[in-house]
Amino acid sequence: MSTGRTEGELREDIEQTRQQLGQTAEALAAKADVKARAKQKVSQVKEQATVRATQVREQAAGGWLSNPSALAAAAAVVFAGIAIMLWRRR
Repeated sequence: MSTGRTEGELREDIEQTRQQLGQTAEALAAKADVKARAKQKVSQVKEQATVRATQVREQAAGGWLSNPSALAAAAAVVFAGIAIMLWRRR
């Protein structure tokens, strides 16, 4: 039974198959390493939390004091609260 392939071509195919098998084995070993995957996930979550905390801090630094409409709304709420307190005192 002849496949029409030379010995060199067959050896090349075998080497390529070995490399693919090695890569597959490494991928499976990485998936099976639950501890390493958990550490990686913790690292990702920490990074996301750090980014989000930075965003929140930056928003808070600008805050509502730099937004005229928010400042006006806050002043209106304070004024309404004072007016209600004074009205109830009568």
